[in-house]
Amino acid sequence: MSSKKNKNKYQKEDLINTLNKLYRCRDLEISNLWQRSIFLSVFLILCFTAYGYLMLDLVKVNYNANILNKYNITCLLLSSVSIIFSVIWILMAKASKAWYEVYESAISKFEYQHFKKINLPYENIMGEMMFQKDQRNDSIFSTKGGAFSPSKINIAIGQISLIIWIIVMISHSVYNITIIHLTENHIINTVLTIAIPLITIIIVLYINLSKYVKSGFLIHNE
Repeated sequence: MSSKKNKNKYQKEDLINTLNKLYRCRDLEISNLWQRSIFLSVFLILCFTAYGYLMLDLVKVNYNANILNKYNITCLLLSSVSIIFSVIWILMAKASKAWYEVYESAISKFEYQHFKKINLPYENIMGEMMFQKDQRNDSIFSTKGGAFSPSKINIAIGQISLIIWIIVMISHSVYNITIIHLTENHIINTVLTIAIPLITIIIVLYINLSKYVKSGFLIHNE
């Protein structure tokens, strides 16, 4: 009888330890998400700051086609780097969200299967916990909690940054094409104006479509 009790006790402790490990993995992924975001945000902030500096500096100089061309080429290079970092931001945020949901799904499934053995109240199972309607207000002018996803917001930040830099690149490309014929080395300038966006597109497509940066585990479980 005593042996049976010890066995049941061990099973319960083993289940609790497993559940704790799953929660630690999830918490680690959440922590890593914000650490990565802080790391990449430094680069994006520097890119926006550099672009602002270029625009302010452009106001101070005397306008002529050669100077405008140099500024446009510089802005194209800057927007290219910024687009690549924005894409990396999006991919990192999406990857963190995917792994977070993997652990969350595992925790939810585990708790549904073993909540009786580990003495977990059913209403405390992940997926069963409710956010009361009277505590929720999605208005940005309210101080109450809203039904928003931090991970989705993080992805949206990268997407907004990407859209902004795409607009910047298109604007400077189009504008530079209109003044290239007035510059000294218009052939080289034309090549640069076309090549920079094309190379950027190739790099972005490679990063997004190739298996080089994709998780083998997540692909395997499709």
